[in-house]
Amino acid sequence: MRRLTGAIIGSLILACAVGLPAAQAQTSKKATNQTKAAAKPAPAPKAEWRAPAPAAPAAAAAAPSPESTAPLSPEEEAQNLAAAKATPDAALASPEGLRAVQALPAEAAEAAKPVDESEELLTIDRAFAANLVANGPLKAYEAMMSAEGVLHDASGSSPAGAAGAQARFGTFPADVTLERSPESAMAAGGSGSSWGRYVIRRGDNQLSLGRYVTVWRREAGGWLIVTELAAGRAGPQAAAAAGPLPRKPPSVAPRPPASAPRN
Repeated sequence: MRRLTGAIIGSLILACAVGLPAAQAQTSKKATNQTKAAAKPAPAPKAEWRAPAPAAPAAAAAAPSPESTAPLSPEEEAQNLAAAKATPDAALASPEGLRAVQALPAEAAEAAKPVDESEELLTIDRAFAANLVANGPLKAYEAMMSAEGVLHDASGSSPAGAAGAQARFGTFPADVTLERSPESAMAAGGSGSSWGRYVIRRGDNQLSLGRYVTVWRREAGGWLIVTELAAGRAGPQAAAAAGPLPRKPPSVAPRPPASAPRN
């Protein structure tokens, strides 16, 4: 019995003696592995692609100054409109660009609108028509003739310039009026033409009526007549107003008498 007990105790002591170094070695191995694991650098995080954020417009990034909130003069508004029109289409395609253009007052947009030369010329021709009635055709044409201007009608062509007006209307009766009715005009680049109807009256009687085409040119004195063609016919009351017409025009020479027959 004592031997058996002693054998068991001896076995336990031997097991403890053998297991302690093994446990210490295992612990040392784990510590070494943990040290190596700690010394190994952690992998870098995977990069992710992100869409670049849109750049803020310069006008929106800048804080408004007190001067920018003050009302603009018509000249400044017109300059802003011209600058907006000069902006590239890509910038105007953005909401900020469109709002910047639409924010301009309507008066500034109208002031910067290019002149319609056709409408301008039609207005000039209408004013010329009023001047014909108010001051007579001689003064009206003398004021509007270019130095190279020539008037054409069925009787031929006039001299150039103001002399043409004198030659055509110098003997125009004082009790006769020339009424001009402009219908339309077309112009571009400082030159154009207008056309319409005209009537020559003595009182209520229409002596002549027809149509005209006038070619204009913008010169130092404004829009001036370069050439004009008028074509008309006698009015329905022309004969009654002028008196009975001769049976033959005076330019027609009488025919010579027929020669006697030869024997």
